[in-house]
Amino acid sequence: MVRPGITQLLDEKTPLLQGRRVGVLANASSVLPDLTSSIELLIECADVRALFGPEHGVHSAAGAGIHVADEQHTSGIPTYSLYGDHLAPPLEWLADLDVIVCDLQDIGCRFYTYAWTLVKLMERAAEAQVAIIVTDRPNPIGGVAIEGPGVLADHRSLVGLHDVPMRHGLTLGELAHLVNREAQLGCTLTVIPCAGWQRQDLWDATGLPWAAPSPNMPTADTTLVYPGTCLLEGCNLSVGRGTAKPFEWLGAPWIDGVVLAKALNQQYLSGVRWQPVAFQPCADPYAGELCGGVQLHVREPHLIQPVLTGVALLTTLQQHYPDHFAIAHPQHFDRLAGSTQLRQFITSGVSAIDIAARWQSNEQTFRERIASITIYH
Repeated sequence: MVRPGITQLLDEKTPLLQGRRVGVLANASSVLPDLTSSIELLIECADVRALFGPEHGVHSAAGAGIHVADEQHTSGIPTYSLYGDHLAPPLEWLADLDVIVCDLQDIGCRFYTYAWTLVKLMERAAEAQVAIIVTDRPNPIGGVAIEGPGVLADHRSLVGLHDVPMRHGLTLGELAHLVNREAQLGCTLTVIPCAGWQRQDLWDATGLPWAAPSPNMPTADTTLVYPGTCLLEGCNLSVGRGTAKPFEWLGAPWIDGVVLAKALNQQYLSGVRWQPVAFQPCADPYAGELCGGVQLHVREPHLIQPVLTGVALLTTLQQHYPDHFAIAHPQHFDRLAGSTQLRQFITSGVSAIDIAARWQSNEQTFRERIASITIYH
């Protein structure tokens, strides 16, 4: 079994916390291999003065994009939301701290917000001269494949504050190192690696239980498709929020699932198979309506190219449903994509394969950028 960084910290490196006033950035994914809460254990062994929660809150219970209020932990420790009135902590929140431990399960996708909440915290911590310790965790979709476009400077947001591909192949600790160096944050950063994880390992190889980091990331299988199917959030389709298969069930009332699945399967995308489905999402769009659509099955996890797969779905919808399909929220879509280019390619009828070919130089450049900061082999 892989030993996550939090286990390494609590078993071997507690002197890093002794005599220091500690803050903790964590949520429901912050557990040891036996599912004990790392928040509770840190409170027991260190002088924890403050807790911080990313999107979805410390309990990982709030919906996507929902404002999360500050609260108080059952221990009486103040809990500050970094997805509410403040995306970065005011300096007064850090005035009583020497170090902040970040223990979050990231999923290896640029537009998952946790990494960027950490980056904002690192920026402010550098200003306040508070150190950051990242207790690292495996990238559940592996650390070998890199896929997708980067982020242009005028499209930086909490779904991408630094120029990295959609599937970046880094752990949270590695990504923190990269941004600290390239953006010259000046953060006093320590990354405690997880032991036993190798770059080619997907989640199933870790032996660790999956503690859902957010409400619509219920299984590790969801992470395999999310870097592609999350793009549909910018379109007039349901991504299956409020169903048993978020980001795997994809549809709308005007879709014939049989026709769409056939068209997608004829493209022979690596590692996947499409099945017609019908479902009623409990969340907008189309809450309570019967949607036709497809389920994305991952047949060979090491072969799937999720960003190409998601773009292939978008281009197929554009081709088969030109009178119904729309990128209904272009600003949000462009934030996810990192620029306006992907939207323009899709609406202009460029094929998914030709779109993906335009990313190759960016992917290679990124491999060169990260060569000196990767921790695992």
